[in-house]
Amino acid sequence: MTDTTILVQAGAEPARTFGEFLVAGGELMVPIGLCSVFVLALTIERVLALRRTRVWTAAAAEAMTEITSGRHDAARARLEGDRSFASRVLLAGLRRLRYPVADVENAMADQAQKELERLRRNVRPIVLIASVAPLLGLLGTVLGIYEAFHRVAQAGMGKPEVLAAGIDVALITTIAGLAVAIPAMLIASWLGGRARRLVLFIDEQVAPAIEALAARPATANPGGTHAA
Repeated sequence: MTDTTILVQAGAEPARTFGEFLVAGGELMVPIGLCSVFVLALTIERVLALRRTRVWTAAAAEAMTEITSGRHDAARARLEGDRSFASRVLLAGLRRLRYPVADVENAMADQAQKELERLRRNVRPIVLIASVAPLLGLLGTVLGIYEAFHRVAQAGMGKPEVLAAGIDVALITTIAGLAVAIPAMLIASWLGGRARRLVLFIDEQVAPAIEALAARPATANPGGTHAA
């Protein structure tokens, strides 16, 4: 019993290192690896861009105070020097100064939708990579299995270890592709949710500006109209 165990352990192949694992996947591991680098870079860029201090700046907060106080010219000058999310939304409202409430609200809502698209700008490439990476892995697996069967055809069916070894290598690209795609999908979902939460936050902050910028409704003559 002991001798058999020793023989099995002695005959077992040593585990691959991570570098050997990558090399064994073949040439398609290069584009899959580049996909992972792009996902990392885009994630870092979006995490930095989707900070609350980037969309709601001190200048926007001060301009909001000026708008509610009726100092529209000072607010406009301040906002034009600050190109944050909130500043662009408030500027859209200032362009409809003394328009009806519905017009001011629609102008600010339209600008907020444009800003949301800017916030999602580099999230879509992450989703694309999450879709492409497993397909690259599948392509590598198909090519690897084809190569394995081709070797078996040359060596003969009496050597199943040739087929097993070829399939083992072929599956590495699928593993790598999924290892890139799964985190990428989770990251894209998290970033998309963070962008939506920032839009809701800005909407709450700038809501008081709508009535402050809109035209005041005409008031009736308190004395009334007297007949002659």
